[in-house]
Amino acid sequence: MLEKEIAEEYPLHYHVWRNDYINLEEALLQKKYDIEALDPHGRTPLMLAVTLDHLESTRVLLRHNANACFKRKDYWSVTQEAISTGDPELLKIVLTHRDSHMLQSQAKIITQLLKKLKNTPDFYVEIKWEFTSWCKLNSSPFSHQ
Repeated sequence: MLEKEIAEEYPLHYHVWRNDYINLEEALLQKKYDIEALDPHGRTPLMLAVTLDHLESTRVLLRHNANACFKRKDYWSVTQEAISTGDPELLKIVLTHRDSHMLQSQAKIITQLLKKLKNTPDFYVEIKWEFTSWCKLNSSPFSHQ
């Protein structure tokens, strides 16, 4: 692929590759492009930015709510990629956004579950307990023999 074709087909990836975070920010503000679009290698713009250790581009993407929980087909995550760069600042911002995203997702799920539970009609359940043991059980701790 020629550079021009790449810039047209994968504009966010193109800006990330060049670490052109100013034009990346402008492209994201236009809201014309999918921030979670995959390149031919199955990477989102955020995954590419982290892989290339482009801190500024990573910050821009995370500021625009890129998915920090993304995993490639081979289950390699953005967090694992950040660890592999050895850049503690990059890892810190990825972990911060990942944890925030996970908490928001869990809060939504809990809210939905509570609504469903509240809307569930009352019901009656009968449970029968049956205990068995391999050991002989005495009814009294002071039984006579």
